[in-house]
Amino acid sequence: MSINILKHESDVWKTADLLIGAGIKQSDFPKYMMPYFALLMVESRLIREAKRLEEEIGRDNIEDFVEMFQLEGLGYNDYVIRKNKSLKDICKNDKTFDVDFHSYLKSFDPETKYLLGVDKGTEEEKFLDISGISGQLKKKRILFETVKVWSEIDLTPFDNSEITTLEEHIKRKWADISAETAGEQYTPDDIISLITELIV
Repeated sequence: MSINILKHESDVWKTADLLIGAGIKQSDFPKYMMPYFALLMVESRLIREAKRLEEEIGRDNIEDFVEMFQLEGLGYNDYVIRKNKSLKDICKNDKTFDVDFHSYLKSFDPETKYLLGVDKGTEEEKFLDISGISGQLKKKRILFETVKVWSEIDLTPFDNSEITTLEEHIKRKWADISAETAGEQYTPDDIISLITELIV
């Protein structure tokens, strides 16, 4: 099945076209792409686990369902678990996108928000900076388009090892870009390790 997940590699690189069009240097691609890739990884895991739990206990009593999900210690997002909405749903309406996307990010549990870099202050250490990067993409007028492309990549059918296969391919491409644009280098090894820990 790992062959199947590699079809998403070209989808991931569609986001790079938007970055190039906005004048972002190739050496900065990891900084602009990793937060959204990490977001997809986290969301796909939440959706997979919610489906598994729903098969076990059902969703008739949403409060019980939410409580059981939170007890599993897998992370949490109120949009995904309680409202049964995904990033793809948020991207269906470009008029309410800004408000909905911000609320979606704020709906993660504290640890996930910390790892993704949701609303981090400038003094705080950031593993990722999804809020800051989103702000920059909004100024460049490509935030909605960027998130929409990411939202169309469905990682839910794949397990952690298959997602890691896709990560490795993307990581290699970033390394190739870094070699080609030697100068400002950014190696996302620490971030990928961190996100891998999160989804295990």
